[in-house]
Amino acid sequence: MSDTSRGSGRMYNMDLERVLLIFLVIVLHFNNRDMGGALNAMSSSPGMEIFIRITQSLAICAVDAFIISSGYFAAVKAEKASQAAGSAGAASGSAAYTIPWRKALWLLAACSFYRVVGYLLYVLWITHDFSLRVLIGYMVPNNWFVCLFVTLLLFSPFIDRGLAGLSSPGTGICSGKSPALGTLLGIMTLAFSVLPTFVSFTGDLAGVNIQGLSTVTWQGDGSGFNIAFFVYMYCMGYALRMHRDYWERFPAVFYLIMYVLAALLSAAVSRITESVWNYSSVTVVLEAMMLTLLFTRIRIGSDRIGRIISAVGGCSYGIFIWHMMPLMIIGLWSRFDIPRQYLSATLSMYALSFVWVYACRLVSRLVRDRLFVRGRQKQGVL
Repeated sequence: MSDTSRGSGRMYNMDLERVLLIFLVIVLHFNNRDMGGALNAMSSSPGMEIFIRITQSLAICAVDAFIISSGYFAAVKAEKASQAAGSAGAASGSAAYTIPWRKALWLLAACSFYRVVGYLLYVLWITHDFSLRVLIGYMVPNNWFVCLFVTLLLFSPFIDRGLAGLSSPGTGICSGKSPALGTLLGIMTLAFSVLPTFVSFTGDLAGVNIQGLSTVTWQGDGSGFNIAFFVYMYCMGYALRMHRDYWERFPAVFYLIMYVLAALLSAAVSRITESVWNYSSVTVVLEAMMLTLLFTRIRIGSDRIGRIISAVGGCSYGIFIWHMMPLMIIGLWSRFDIPRQYLSATLSMYALSFVWVYACRLVSRLVRDRLFVRGRQKQGVL
């Protein structure tokens, strides 16, 4: 079954997932006690508490799902490289394992760009207090997700090569029958999700410090804020693609129901311990897995709609960086009644961030095209 729309090689269904995921990230930050502050308002009424806990639980899987989809894309790329190698020789497939230095540098540079511009506009419109020292600080791509994702990106060709080998027939481990990739995912799930969930829950409920049992650091797993967990999510996405024949047996509504049920379970358990909202929590990992599988079952039949989805999804990275700037949080969210204007606050953040990022992309494209034309003219090509 194809993952692409008619007449196009784009996986518009996965672009659509990115559109949703960045909105869920905005929801998370609106809930965040230090950013939007909605979680601080849970005591205002029982109904408000239920609503916020459910929205937090529905959105908390966004980061996990984004990494899973990255692994899924990597498996698709590996399949295409394998097909090319089969028809044009082994050299055709080797390019799939090239270290993406340019993309890594672009991600870091784009992060710095949005941070610097956000700070300058913040000074111009709100504080009127410029500091060179602060500006230099904003030049540094100081974002935990960006740094971890770039690290994962640089290691990804080696991970892809290993996963491709584990996906090959006859690579069973332990029993000699089960696929090696499935065995790897089972071990990683125990080490990077099940055990961290147990350690966190035990610490919160029993008041006993057993972080020394962690498989990541002696201080615990950092709630999933670590490269080991990112590699685990990436491998899961790769495996979902490799074993898609199994997962495609279930209809999209099945994955939707499972996603909602896992989120409701997280919301219920969060009243006992909010460590259920850790990225490494079993329920959050399950949510991310179900959400990604849901979008693999969606088909976009119109190229026109698909291109619109792709344009919005292509701005996700910029929206992610831009919406966290003080200019947006203080300048925009402070104008809303939190959390009563929940939907309008989150949607306005999404819309304004998208407009800004899309405008930047258009300008950069025009500048790039102009430079390209001038370069061709100097070479006498035109």
